[in-house]
Amino acid sequence: MHMAHLAQASFASASQTQEIFTNAGIALGTPVLTLDEELPVEFIMPGDRVITRNGMRKVVQVEVTRVENARVVAISRDSLGVGRPTEEMFVAPNQPILIRDWRAKALYGKAEAMVPASRLCDGEFIRGDILAEVRFVTLRFEGPEVIYSGGMKLACVPVTVDA
Repeated sequence: MHMAHLAQASFASASQTQEIFTNAGIALGTPVLTLDEELPVEFIMPGDRVITRNGMRKVVQVEVTRVENARVVAISRDSLGVGRPTEEMFVAPNQPILIRDWRAKALYGKAEAMVPASRLCDGEFIRGDILAEVRFVTLRFEGPEVIYSGGMKLACVPVTVDA
């Protein structure tokens, strides 16, 4: 299933979908599954091959954003199921996460849904936090993709071309 269909099914309009992806990103140190091995996101460069739900895709652009007093969502190890994530991970509150469990049914009435990380906060195992400084990395591809990161499925938006 292509991510566009998931986004369309999960959100009311295209403008809301784009809004969800604004300021998305994953913190340095977060592992991402590449064609060769799992690598920390900061080691991935344009041209590297990443495993996605649609198969192998080349990274077109890597954005690193340094944020002071950063709002993050801390996701505890195994909080979304065994090995999801494999270790505690930090993501931007707007980072879309593909969920395929009771949460998708409870939040959206669907078997799977693309959900901003902040919507998953329960205050204990998945919680909002503020860190003094975070570097968020955003991987961009030719089209929308879902990558495998730390046992989770995270959405990445395509490269945008300014007219």
